[in-house]
Amino acid sequence: MAYSAWLASIAFVAYTWMVYPLLLLALRWLRPRPIRAHATAEDPFVSVIVPVHNEQKNIAAKLENCRELTYPADRLEILVASDGSTDGTEAIVRGFQERDARVRWLASEQRAGKSGVQNLAASAARGEVLFFTDASTRMDAGALRLLVDVFADPRAGLVTAKVHFGDPADAVGRGQGFYWRFEFFLRQMESDLGLLGTASGCAFAVRRSLFRPLPTCYGDDCIAPLDVRLQGYRVVQEPSALVFDSMPQGIDGELRARVRMTARNWSGTWARPALLNPLRFPLTAWGLVSHKLLRWLTPVFLAVAFLSNTVLALAGRGVILWWMQVGFYLSAFVGWELTRKQRRAWVFGYSFSFCLANVGFFLGMVKAFRNQKIVAY
Repeated sequence: MAYSAWLASIAFVAYTWMVYPLLLLALRWLRPRPIRAHATAEDPFVSVIVPVHNEQKNIAAKLENCRELTYPADRLEILVASDGSTDGTEAIVRGFQERDARVRWLASEQRAGKSGVQNLAASAARGEVLFFTDASTRMDAGALRLLVDVFADPRAGLVTAKVHFGDPADAVGRGQGFYWRFEFFLRQMESDLGLLGTASGCAFAVRRSLFRPLPTCYGDDCIAPLDVRLQGYRVVQEPSALVFDSMPQGIDGELRARVRMTARNWSGTWARPALLNPLRFPLTAWGLVSHKLLRWLTPVFLAVAFLSNTVLALAGRGVILWWMQVGFYLSAFVGWELTRKQRRAWVFGYSFSFCLANVGFFLGMVKAFRNQKIVAY
């Protein structure tokens, strides 16, 4: 029994983190189905939607960044949707609005969460394409042009940018930088195969006709692409459309972000069960289970592997494998100690970052199972 449990748990971990990426590589080589950006016959009107809550330190730079986008000025509007901001955000936006008629200020009458004010802005938007982006995100001048050009292909329903996090200074950031490079690698392969079901919440564009109001308890990066897939359209990652963002700083910041994303996205994925039906959406179901659900279950598999291996080791079997696991977790502990003391963690930072991410996965699932709603940013 212990051996079967150990073997099954290790198999799930190996499949999720190694076998699935290799299968994607093989399939993309055998049967790629990429959608590439090309010029449209007529530029669609685009509504840039920026949800904010007390963003006075970021909003001026964000609006300047939006105004510098290489897209026809008469085919663009910029909507700043405030979720109860109490700082100087409104005054800054009003100042831009006086100088640029494309800028509009929208305010929710009560706290509605990020998704709530995104819905508010979407209902007021005039665009054929809705471009959602965060106040802290910076974009290449040509990023919007590249995203919109993908819609020249009628199969494309939502297009997401590729996020660059720069060179993080701390050990947690370096480890998570590796994690995100792996993540965007998977997304690109899934995009080229036509089974991508997620987006970068800080920068994605969607056809207005396909947008559905966002439930406030789920992440927009999760639920919006799933709604597009349900309607039979493709979700595309455009690798040339680059945006720049920063990672949460420090151990606590990274853990909170991981818990929040896991809780919102776990619940959001299960809220669209039809996409998990392999008879209706075979490739998408495979991708969602392999890329998302099994990854979030990794801490459970790791715990079962260690506990079952401990039982086997006490009986004199699998002792070397048990010590290998102990060594890995000890290296993560060393990485935690070095990071906590703000010292260079070297290679230990990667094992610590992996374990920290899995703690976040586990706590996020606990919140989801307890039906704890997270509507804040």
